[in-house]
Amino acid sequence: MRPAPPSGRAAVGSKPALLAGAGPGCQVGELFSMLSQPHMLHLLDVMVSSPGTPMRFSALQERLHISPKTLAQRLRTLVERGFLTRRSYNEIPPRVEYEATQKARELAELFPILARWADHNTMAAVPTVTVVGRVPRPAATA
Repeated sequence: MRPAPPSGRAAVGSKPALLAGAGPGCQVGELFSMLSQPHMLHLLDVMVSSPGTPMRFSALQERLHISPKTLAQRLRTLVERGFLTRRSYNEIPPRVEYEATQKARELAELFPILARWADHNTMAAVPTVTVVGRVPRPAATA
């Protein structure tokens, strides 16, 4: 990356610090991609709102009202990425419990900030047009 010009503004073509690693493997992009999956934010919110309380699959399904397949996929993703722990007990019937990790609790601290931003801003398209310089006028006809 090029050094910033003396004015303190970013060099033309440089990426903002937040997205400095944008592209394949960008942590922020991967996080937002994961969080944008249907039911993911709600699932994380439920998990972190009960700290120290493991939750079973059936309890999560009752609380979230989503299909077992979707819930299983979301739980698998969160476990693989380190946001949840999965504890399986060797019992009959089988018992599996999920619990939020410190990583999930730290992420959840950002949810109120994002909610405040969403309350004050719209995601609707707001076209912004800026005219720079003079707009040529059509030549007058005689």
